[in-house]
Amino acid sequence: MDRIPRITDLPNNPAVYLLFGGKKGNKFVAYVGIADKLRRRISQHIIRRDSSITTAASIVSLNPDYITEIQWWEYPAFSERGFLEAAEEIAFEIFDPVLRSRGKLTARVQTLLADPQFKNDMSKLFNSPPKGNIEFLDFQDVVDRINQLEEQINKLSEKIGH
Repeated sequence: MDRIPRITDLPNNPAVYLLFGGKKGNKFVAYVGIADKLRRRISQHIIRRDSSITTAASIVSLNPDYITEIQWWEYPAFSERGFLEAAEEIAFEIFDPVLRSRGKLTARVQTLLADPQFKNDMSKLFNSPPKGNIEFLDFQDVVDRINQLEEQINKLSEKIGH
């Protein structure tokens, strides 16, 4: 899995992605989405805040300030929009997000969802580790990580006799 430090480092490939809220034991899938260009779509949500789920254009919206992690999956056939939309439907079933944005299913999506091989392939994909992730740390997360690093340095120093 690729751990990406910044949104600008995200690939601009087609992908199914998850936006997480919460931390540690309280982490949950807030949203499942699809992107023809992942970096551009995540920038809409997190930086520009002009996506349909962040502008409160619907009854329920997503506050980007509470997103703690993004994970995504890529697949060669995701370059076909119908395939990507059908894959999102499988991701909805597997991850059960708080928010869903998909409307009416096209004939192509319905055909793919009726195909057992497609469903099996996508289930395998989404039950495997994501292609990558990006975490958004708050101040306490940074302090905790510094403390962990200090502990590791102290243990290493003891091992080498310093």
